[in-house]
Amino acid sequence: MREVLTTDRLVLRELTRNDVPVLHRIFGDPVSMRYYPRAKTLEETFDWFDKLAFQSYAENGFGLWGMVEKASGELIGDCGITLQKTPSGMEPEIGYHLRREWLGRGYAFEAASACRDFGLYKLGFGRIVSIVSPDNIPSLRAAARVHQRWETYRTVTAAGAEVDRFLFISERDGSDVGGLDPATRVAMIEVEARRFGKTGRC
Repeated sequence: MREVLTTDRLVLRELTRNDVPVLHRIFGDPVSMRYYPRAKTLEETFDWFDKLAFQSYAENGFGLWGMVEKASGELIGDCGITLQKTPSGMEPEIGYHLRREWLGRGYAFEAASACRDFGLYKLGFGRIVSIVSPDNIPSLRAAARVHQRWETYRTVTAAGAEVDRFLFISERDGSDVGGLDPATRVAMIEVEARRFGKTGRC
């Protein structure tokens, strides 16, 4: 298993198919998947990582990586870079998923920030994004800390429903939006999310 990058508390490494049943604790959990249409079966979880991890490693050199806590050596989730459709076309996007018992410790922010810097300065992307649903308040808060700015757009789901999305953006040659500190960005995104009539919890 190739290690891709490390942070103070985490190692991000390439996944293997043996990791998928552990990650299915997230993808098969209705609470963890409440911002998705539904929880996934184990087969669907394998399909997810076949596309966004294993195939992406081979085709793009990046994908969803395993998030391992250094102290315990335990696989606690995934975080990485995949290609996703945005209003500007296909773009590198940072996504993550954490097992429920590991939430609230700042691991998502730590891993996503490392992926942002890796994408911009190691892989050479000019721009990297995160796509977040307006009702996913915890991820909105994390993305507002990770990225420089955001915009909103409307898209159509695979089921044909029109939905709003936040697109968080970091650019290699960009600068912080108005010099705002992360706490101010988080407060601003919470206000904007309420405009969509959504509520969330930490």
